[in-house]
Amino acid sequence: MSTMALDAASSNRREQVRRTVIKGARIVFNDRKSTLDCRIRDMTADGARLDIMTQQLLPHEFELQLAGTPARRCGLCWARGTFVGVRFLETA
Repeated sequence: MSTMALDAASSNRREQVRRTVIKGARIVFNDRKSTLDCRIRDMTADGARLDIMTQQLLPHEFELQLAGTPARRCGLCWARGTFVGVRFLETA
């Protein structure tokens, strides 16, 4: 295996296949008093990468609303510029 292939394999730490999705969504937080529009860029069953268009501070947990689906509770994993990675949390 080439060095390039090894680098690519080691950089993807996900256990599940990530599928590219570009859909509008909304981040809801602050007891449902605050919202922030975003785009889902890619998603697995366990989480997603979001583009929030402008660099923002986000809470550690929030809801992600996508039209036509129930809201999902999310936990913030990482943030780089306008992109954030989230994991989907269990519903209570």
